[in-house]
Amino acid sequence: MGKRFSGLAAIGAAGLLAVTATVPAAAQDKTSIEMIAAQYTDAMQPYFDDLASRFMEANPDIDVTVQVVNWNDIDQVVTTRIATGEPPDIANLNYFAAFAADDLLYTADQIVDEATLSDLIQGFRDNSKYDGVEYAVPDLASDRLFFYNQDILDAAGVEPPTNWSEVKAVCQAILDTQPGIVPLALPLGPEEAQAEFLIWAGGNGGQYFDGQNWVVNSPQNLETLNFLQELVDMGCTQPNPGSFNRTDGAFALFASGVVGMLNGAIFLPGELENTYESDVNWGVTPFPAADGKESITLGVQDYFFGFKKDGNQEAIQKFMSFLFQPDNYAAFLDAAGGFLPATVSAGESMSDDPFLKPFIEVLPSAIFYPSDQAAWGAVQGAIQDNIGAAFVPGADKQAILDQINAVGEEG
Repeated sequence: MGKRFSGLAAIGAAGLLAVTATVPAAAQDKTSIEMIAAQYTDAMQPYFDDLASRFMEANPDIDVTVQVVNWNDIDQVVTTRIATGEPPDIANLNYFAAFAADDLLYTADQIVDEATLSDLIQGFRDNSKYDGVEYAVPDLASDRLFFYNQDILDAAGVEPPTNWSEVKAVCQAILDTQPGIVPLALPLGPEEAQAEFLIWAGGNGGQYFDGQNWVVNSPQNLETLNFLQELVDMGCTQPNPGSFNRTDGAFALFASGVVGMLNGAIFLPGELENTYESDVNWGVTPFPAADGKESITLGVQDYFFGFKKDGNQEAIQKFMSFLFQPDNYAAFLDAAGGFLPATVSAGESMSDDPFLKPFIEVLPSAIFYPSDQAAWGAVQGAIQDNIGAAFVPGADKQAILDQINAVGEEG
């Protein structure tokens, strides 16, 4: 540093003025943007590194940095950045409305071009609105089916269950015939407790928000917790559902062949094959509902959204539109591990895929998170942090549901 300063001093006052007049001008012409993206798989960071590199080669006036963060940490990372006044330019999360309510976000037509926006599936666009305005764009979507290990069910002499009574019967048959097998993986730990609980509650007519009010503490949801407690008590599940997570718990055990049944998303087969290199003989069926109720699936849609900052809107729109170009978007879906696409063009090209067919067939029965509610992010966090406590011996399940519901009412 000392030698560099001496050299500049030798230029003289006139030369120094010339340098400061020209170099900063060139620097000011370059825009830098940052994305914080979700880690669907380990392939996400390499995908974004390649995407950003190719984008910057084609757009030398824009620098792009993408940080991929795992799902356990990304919510805290993004909210901390916002709280400290340094939000990323683009974020990729499973909620957005709270940020829109605080007037922090661009509208959807400001973060992708018109061609990209018009190619997005309308139902997903409708689910990307806050107060009637599109503030986000869907990155992808998934729904859930009930996965089972065919060999385990065959050994127990049972068929996949269609309702809660049959779930208990199948669990008992597995317990009676195969010591060491966990009949049902029940991940209600903080990774994705909000999804696991909702798909069971939804099959009992439960929900989180009824269109007017938060109803996390409804009688249907309490009944659901009590049913799941019955499964735990009979030894149907692993013994610690409240601290047991999906990826490193349920998925890993199912892949190793020691779990009979679990809630699985559209990307689970890809995880079994690529992450776990598993040869488990799996099958899928619609999710079992409470006796006398209709089966539902959980539709999950994640989002891209852009934070308003001076001078970054055009760069965001260029980069996001580049991501949604057909080849780039196909690579994104592939890196993410297998999801339903959010665009009409990609959906048409994938509609004949026999693997996707059962997931597409249950979409009409999908229920969704109330992501258009500004309080949803806080409610989701409260569910993730607290619903597992309902399975601690002696826990007051109604009080826990009331506590979570209050977060929505106060939000």
